[in-house]
Parts: sequence; C-alpha cells; structure tokens
Amino acid sequence: MQRSQANIAASPVVTQAEYEKGTVPIECSGWRPATPLRTYPALEGDMEADVVVVGAGLAGASLALHLAESGVSVVNLEARQPGNGASGRNAGHVQPFLDQLEPLQAWPGHGQPFLDFFVEHRDIVFALCRKHGIDGDAVKSGMVEAAFKKQGALEKKARRWSARGYKLDIVDGPRLREMLGTDAYQYGIHWREGGRVNPYLFTNGLITAATGLGARVHGDSPVAKCERQGSRWRLATPRGSVLTQKVLICTNGHAGNAFFPELARTQYPLVACALATRPLPPAVLDQVNPARIALTQFPSGLYPLIIDGRQRMITATIPFPGRAMAAETYFRYFLRYLHRTYPQMRDTNLEMESYWTGMTANSSHVLHHDFPKLYQVADGVMALMNLGTWGNVMGPLLGMNVAQAVVTERPQDLLLPLEKPSVVSFPRLFEFKTRHLLIPLARVADRLGLA
Repeated sequence: MQRSQANIAASPVVTQAEYEKGTVPIECSGWRPATPLRTYPALEGDMEADVVVVGAGLAGASLALHLAESGVSVVNLEARQPGNGASGRNAGHVQPFLDQLEPLQAWPGHGQPFLDFFVEHRDIVFALCRKHGIDGDAVKSGMVEAAFKKQGALEKKARRWSARGYKLDIVDGPRLREMLGTDAYQYGIHWREGGRVNPYLFTNGLITAATGLGARVHGDSPVAKCERQGSRWRLATPRGSVLTQKVLICTNGHAGNAFFPELARTQYPLVACALATRPLPPAVLDQVNPARIALTQFPSGLYPLIIDGRQRMITATIPFPGRAMAAETYFRYFLRYLHRTYPQMRDTNLEMESYWTGMTANSSHVLHHDFPKLYQVADGVMALMNLGTWGNVMGPLLGMNVAQAVVTERPQDLLLPLEKPSVVSFPRLFEFKTRHLLIPLARVADRLGLA
C-alpha cells in the first residue's frame, strides 16, 4: 500500500484555535485559484444608499446582485473579502433537493410557496453562471446518493421528488458500477440535476456581477455599529459609514460582531473540515468516478466527493473534538475509504494538496432540519442567516427572493417566516451530537462494513 503524503503547499502558519473555530485563513482553502481574485477596498468616508447588505457570502452576494439588477442603490460591506467565510469553504455540492420537508409545516402556507420556489429555481447556480458569465467551475454533472444495500428512505425520497418533476432514477449495482467505477454500492438515486461548483469562485462571481450593475462593494470593512439616525440607519466601519433606509444582514453565525449581538445566539455552530488532493492523471480518473458525478453516501454521508475542473478529488467531514487541525488523520481516513471502494487505486500515489476548516451555522440541532432563518431584527433591519449545509443553492435562491420582496415592498412574498431572533438553548448540542457521537459511530460502522 502507498505511503500517504500531505504536501500542503504555500499554507500560512495556523493555530489550533483557528482550526477549531473554522477561521483558518481563506488561503488554506483548496477552492482559491492560483491567481488571486480581485480585492475590494475598505470603505472610506461617508456615503448613502437605499439598502446596505452586510456580508459577501453566497446569500449576501446574491442579495446585492439581485438588488442592483433591479436598479436599487446598494452597498455591500464585507468584514474581510467576498467568499472568506463558509461560502468559500464548503464541499462544492449543488444539491437540488431537500432531505426533509416536515419542518416546512410551520411556515406560511405550510411551506408550499417556499417549496414551489425552490423547485422552480433548483437550477439557480448554473442559471446565474450562464446569465452573468461567471466562471465558477459549475458543472451540471448530476449527483448520486449511493448505498450499500436497498434503502426504503431513498425509495420514498425518489417518489416524492419525481412527482414534482425531477429527473431522477433509482439505480442498482451494475448502473452504479458504470457511473462510479466501483462495485461497492448496490443501490441509490441518480439525480440527473445538480452537480458541482467552486463556491469561492461562484461567490466572487456574483459579487463581480453585482458591481457591474452598480453595487458598491467594500471589503475589509467590518461593521462596528448599526444605529438608528432619524428614520434611517447608520452603519459605521473603522474608516467610514453608510446611511440607509434598509439593512440586510447575511453574516453566517454573526460571531464576533458587536452590532445586534443577539443574532450570534440564534444558531448551533458546527466546525467542518475539507481537503483537496493534488490533480489526478486521466488514466486514474477514467476508472474512478468516470462520470465525474457528485457523490454522497447514504445514510452516513461520510465522504462526499466531487472531482473538480482541476482534476482533484475534494471531500469534507467533521473533525474529532479538539483535533480539527489533524489533516493527516482525515486524509488517511479518506485514503482508507478510497482503497476499499476503488481497489485499483491502492498503487496510485495520491497526495493531499490542501486542508482547511470552516464553521456552519445551523438553525436546528436535528440533522436535516436546519433550514435557514429570516429575522426581523428591528424596523428596517432583516437578517438572512443560518444557511446550514445547503448554502450553495439556498444562499443565492433566498437572496433572490428577499431582494424581490424588498424591491416590490411586498413582505408577504417572503418565503421564510419572518421571526424575531430568539436565543437557542444549549447551542453546542448539535456539535456534541454530531462531532462526539454520530460521526465517530459512523466511522466505526463504515470501517466494519456495517453502514
């Protein structure tokens, strides 16, 4: 068996605390291209706008783009640079479906308006890339949920989404072997929609498109204060301020922000880690996942996998408590999975190119119930937050919806229930369940072939 190597090139020195908090420099992320993207200057002086969007992740970038597209005077303020947070760190899957619908029952219209909008715009990642010429390595390659044996839950899911017009197939071992290049899986759903995206490039592409339509974007401009001034709001940054009628906050977990600090206590944080291999030779890729399809394992989801445009394997997982910086450990786990699933790879010299962590902000401590939240923080201030694990589709989709409702001044068109921020009890509950119990057990089951 090969000797695993972890050659992480040009990575900055990072502390254990940064790994655990998911705040490692974005330079660690494998999504960043070799040539640095455009950076946006810090806000200098005072200005005015109709709307200020705080945060330039997937949701904030989509909001800024769709507001600017409608002719709204919009300023986007980002504490660092676009895509620096969770939006530049996730696993790159474009998932066109939802795992659970039960939480929608408490929403307006029992969630039907949201569900209809989601189904209609499930292609939003690829549609936005086409419309605005975004080079986000977005490929509608399809997606497979693969299982070792027949799963009733997958059958139920297939029936539910097929009835809504989705292009999908229940597939068996021979068909999975043809698509994935392995005999390990015997059952699954082939979602012919969905696929992969480079979330960092995609987020930055949305921001570039927004600036082209007149949005003013300022990086390195953390908001220190957001205070009422007459009928408007003034947002202060270290070297400037913006006076505005409306404020839309899209700051993931809102951690470390002094303005509206209650928002940071509305969610269940969870640190995740991801890695990218060095590029694989064509001969290997012809045997391993020859369809270049986005892959996730059902039900554990331990090793979600894509092969990106640079011919690299990219996967993600949840690190052990206190060991988020143990890159070699998670690379070895991934190699073990690959060697078992693709025995022909055992003699392949596979190396790790990059390793990074990030923090998700989940609205629920129940897996797959972590739907985003829309908060009415104050009169004229809303927060679209807690996108959880579905941000690549949810962020741009909900950003578009909120922008439309703001432009038309029709709050009744908001798809998410508009709630007051409420402090969650036991915010580390989801982390404890997932990081201390579920993932370690899933790793044991996977190693013993019991998944």
